[in-house]
Parts: sequence; C-alpha cells; structure tokens
Amino acid sequence: MNYKRTFLQAFMIFCEERNIDIQKLAELSGFSIRDLNSKPDFTLSNQQMETLWGNAIQISRDELIGFRFGAAMQLAALNIVGQIIQTSNTVKQALLNASSLIHLFTDFYTMKIEEKEKTFSIVFRKNNKYKNFATSFGQMGDFLVALTVHELKGLLLQQPKPLRVTMPSFKEKWQNDYLEILDCPVRKKEYYALDFDKAYLKTKIITGNYELQQLLLNQVAELKNTFADKGSFSTAIFNYLISNSYLYSLSAESVATNFNISVRTLQRRLKDEGASYIQIVEEVRKTLAIQYLRSDIASVKEISNILGYAEVSGFVRAFKKWTGRSPSLFLENKN
Repeated sequence: MNYKRTFLQAFMIFCEERNIDIQKLAELSGFSIRDLNSKPDFTLSNQQMETLWGNAIQISRDELIGFRFGAAMQLAALNIVGQIIQTSNTVKQALLNASSLIHLFTDFYTMKIEEKEKTFSIVFRKNNKYKNFATSFGQMGDFLVALTVHELKGLLLQQPKPLRVTMPSFKEKWQNDYLEILDCPVRKKEYYALDFDKAYLKTKIITGNYELQQLLLNQVAELKNTFADKGSFSTAIFNYLISNSYLYSLSAESVATNFNISVRTLQRRLKDEGASYIQIVEEVRKTLAIQYLRSDIASVKEISNILGYAEVSGFVRAFKKWTGRSPSLFLENKN
C-alpha cells in the first residue's frame, strides 16, 4: 500500500473541493494528476512536496491550508485507521500504534506519547534530516495537530478536548481559526504538542466508528447526489458535511473556516440559492442516520452521538420528524 500516494490523492481532492485548479497545482509542482491516479508506485521527492505546499498556499491564498486539511481529513481514507483500531482497545494503545505508523505517509515528523502525573502529551518532533524544507514542516505539522484532534473525536463517545496545544508555526492573527478547530488555548513553542487529561489514556475506543467511517467512504459518491437539486454552493456544503460530519463539528463556523470564508458570507450564498445552513445540516443528519441504521453496525446511542446529539431522545425526536417513525420502528420494518 502506497500511503504517501493516497495522502496526496486526498490532498488534491481537498483542494479541488475548494475550487483550486488541481491540474495547474500539479503542473506547477512537477507532476500530473493522471500519473498520481494511475501509477501505484507514484511518489514525490521531498523537494516536490515543498514546492506543492508552497504552490497550494499561493493559489489558495491560505497559509492554514495544511491545518484545514487536517481538520477535514479521515485516516480511514489512508487505510491506516483500520490497523490502529483493530489492534487497540484503549486510547493509549491506539496512539502508540499510530506513532509507529506515522512514517508511512510523512518523513518529516516522529510522534511520541509523553506521560506526566495528571496529563499526557502527543508530541510531533521534526526529523532534522529534512530541516531545509521549512514550508513542508510547517504545513505537515499543522496538518498532524488538526488531524489528531479530529480523529480522537471519532474514537470516543465523550468528545476529548485538549488542555492546550503548542505550535512552532503559531501566529496571533490565526487565533480564532485555531480556537475553532482545536477548542483550546494555543501558544508558540519549538515543537508541536497536544496536552490532554491523562484519564483519556485508559478510555476504551469505539470500534463501531471505524466501520461507519468505512461504510461512509465506500458510499459517499451515492450519498452526495441527494442534495443535487439545490445550487452549486449548497451542494458543495452538503457534500463536505456528508463526507466529514460524523467526526467533525456541524457548526457554521467550522464549515466557513474550512471554506476560508466568513459565516456571514456562507449564510448569504446559501440564501441566494434558496437554502439555509440549518436546512442542509438536517438533510445531512437525516441521510446519515438512515444509512447508519440500515448498516446494522452501530447502536442508536452511538449514531446519536456521532451525529452530534447530546441526548438519544433528541435524535429519536428528530428521526420521527424526518421519517414519521422512531429508529426502533424503522429497524423493525427494515428487517
């Protein structure tokens, strides 16, 4: 399995969803999309990766593109999360397994778990062998921090919140963007680290989320078509949420951040197409709820939590509103 190639494919899809001309991006970076998608042994040199990150920043006009990619990325798309979950029972085991696999998709960082009396840290340290690739270091480090928070949310019913995060690339002007995705204080330091309450290490992970993620990835093209009668921007928002919402916040702020626009602009553009953000969120939740219930992979409680409901009763009421039936009755009729 060529994980670095899969990582690049995921990044190009991410860029395309943000209206970046990926053919131009690839050409400027010294490769072709055709080769990327057709050659199993495709690879880029570290210098090409440096060029790719630089071009992506310039074309998108977004210095946080790696950070936003991490917040939208799914490890299942790299086929790595299966190896982690299938050999892990607790968060600690999952993180230790992840640290042994990080080299599969990046040469720039190593990952370690450092335990203290009441907290633990997930630390990403630079591989100084590649110290001349400053842009890659910054973007990949930002990516790893956002990805870690994103993926931990998918392992636990209780949403983990970092106590603090340190980033060498920290800039004060991006404080609101950091807070929106990481939901904790961020400060500048010479290495990337995420600090958590030590109690999380012993928490059992939800294996059902991995199976739901695989199900979603396998059927995402079909699910994306369910909102096609609206305008192109409404459809883009729906498609983004349908691909990411079960692990990621459904807030308008989060989505606006990932599309590099303000919440006001997001709402205005949806209104121009006769849609609203709440309407799209409800349609996404309905689509995913029906798909998950049909799969028989997770319980109603797990599905409720994944879709962002604080209480199962809230999910049940919403499901009745969407379908006229409770989840239990839906399951009975399905069988």
